[in-house]
Amino acid sequence: METKDLIVIGGGINGAGIAADAAGRGLSVLMLEAQDLACATSSASSKLIHGGLRYLEHYEFRLVSEALAEREVLLKMAPHIAFPMRFRLPHRPHLRPAWMIRIGLFMYDHLGKRTSLPGSTGLRFGANSVLKPEIKRGFEYSDCWVDDARLVLANAQMVVRKGGEVLTRTRATSARREKGLWIVEAEDIDTGKKYTWQARGLVNATGPWVKQFSTTGCICLHLMAFA
Repeated sequence: METKDLIVIGGGINGAGIAADAAGRGLSVLMLEAQDLACATSSASSKLIHGGLRYLEHYEFRLVSEALAEREVLLKMAPHIAFPMRFRLPHRPHLRPAWMIRIGLFMYDHLGKRTSLPGSTGLRFGANSVLKPEIKRGFEYSDCWVDDARLVLANAQMVVRKGGEVLTRTRATSARREKGLWIVEAEDIDTGKKYTWQARGLVNATGPWVKQFSTTGCICLHLMAFA
């Protein structure tokens, strides 16, 4: 029975990213996906790589800073699938004062040590604007758009380049602990061929299905709203 350092169940962005990182650190890695890579949430996202501007209002400065820094990393590492994008934010005075938004955008510009994107600016809408008379001013800031499915594929390719394995259309059917190792069983959904591996570590990155394959002792990535 073959033994792996790590088995990752789930071929979305979380599973592929974890598998790629582990393989890059020299671990023997196997990633299993029951269908196709990025077949669910990871190909149906907003496709935005952003720092979470609204989280500044809740004083989540560290969260925003880390997300913005990772946005910069992605833009540099994958310019073929990640692109700068400008967003316009109309100002409604009864919701938030302009000074508050200006301060928030200033922090958004600088928390992540931005180097590749233009900073935020203020806007004045002309007399012929369709937004008048309710909205007279606004703001423009930068974030990033990404081809989400291709990002998953790029991470899966990294796993293979670093010596790991990626098996699609292979459903993990059970996982149990024996003598300090994981015994993971899987089945090819097309041919019915069955597999068994041992692993020192196990990650459940099955997204919305995480509880359907929840095994005590493994690392389970539960969903967190961040949109």
